[in-house]
Amino acid sequence: MKFPGSKLLRQWDLSVQRLSLDDLLGSCRQVGLTGLAELSFPDGVGLIFYYLGGEVNAHFRDDSSAYTAQGALDRLRSKVTAEEGVVSVYELPLDMAHLLRGMTNRQKLRDLIRGRADLVEHLRRLEKAEHTGTLEIQAPAGAGMMLLVRGRLSNTYWEAADGPTFEKGEARQKLEEALDRAEAIGFLSEFSREVSKSRHAVQVSTRSRLERREEGAAATDQLAAEERQLRDRMLAELAEEVPALLQASVFDLMTGAVLTRTGRGSADIRLGALGEQMPAVAIYLRDGVLGGEDENALESFVLSTAHFSVLVAVVPEVQEAIAVVAHRSQPAALIAAALTRVARDYAARLHSITAKALRLG
Repeated sequence: MKFPGSKLLRQWDLSVQRLSLDDLLGSCRQVGLTGLAELSFPDGVGLIFYYLGGEVNAHFRDDSSAYTAQGALDRLRSKVTAEEGVVSVYELPLDMAHLLRGMTNRQKLRDLIRGRADLVEHLRRLEKAEHTGTLEIQAPAGAGMMLLVRGRLSNTYWEAADGPTFEKGEARQKLEEALDRAEAIGFLSEFSREVSKSRHAVQVSTRSRLERREEGAAATDQLAAEERQLRDRMLAELAEEVPALLQASVFDLMTGAVLTRTGRGSADIRLGALGEQMPAVAIYLRDGVLGGEDENALESFVLSTAHFSVLVAVVPEVQEAIAVVAHRSQPAALIAAALTRVARDYAARLHSITAKALRLG
């Protein structure tokens, strides 16, 4: 499995420089890595995935067997002391890392992808199915990864066989040119928010951060509960700063799921239907109108009528957004300022409790 768009941060040649697995894990945690460590040996290869400095999964495969999670780390612990091998640490784009940490059901496509028209047809079917996940493409000229959110193409990465990497429109062009020259193998994966959230804190000790124990499950449940409480407190603080607030919610930008909401009196019922549409509107603006381009990345938007305003602020660190429906008696500019402050504070506090969970792990 290749990861176009990755950036090599550091590499060790084990024949020249000795390295222990604990040194590697500590180094990745210290820099808050979002990406992966690849360990290549003459008789096997291993991958350790990271999100915000915490290991979220590990794999190891040799000539006869395959291992995951703690079993993979145990094998890598002995392998990394060998005199031959290369250890490489890569940083991944945040949007790709966010999807990868929630990936499930990675399956090889039954048929080869033959030409750009065939690719367009695959994407059309995925859009119709409102698929959220990744489409990997491996061709002789290189490898590509397409990120999809509710059927809409969010981003594309392409890594040429001779090394250069590309993103977005340029990556799509390179990918299509490669498909015109040769057929390719495809792999489809699905994104699961439940899987993604369960990987926030699977770590339970320095020795075996991926081992699944009852304590690990308890740590995950505790972190999820703290996140829920943080969202509720954040909306309560927002309601205090915005007297005209009628309804507010937090939703996931990957799936459109509403994580929590609050409202005042009958306004919650009257405007409920509008609030339910905000995730779809935000995702459409980001992917359908702006195309997910970094230089045009969706940060916030405002919709206004004669009687109320709707404001949405994106929290890119966690791929979430905060939506507010408020009466026009309070100027939208003041509401936007309060919403921006609360969103930034929410991101900082969320990072703090996640880092605390990792340290305790």
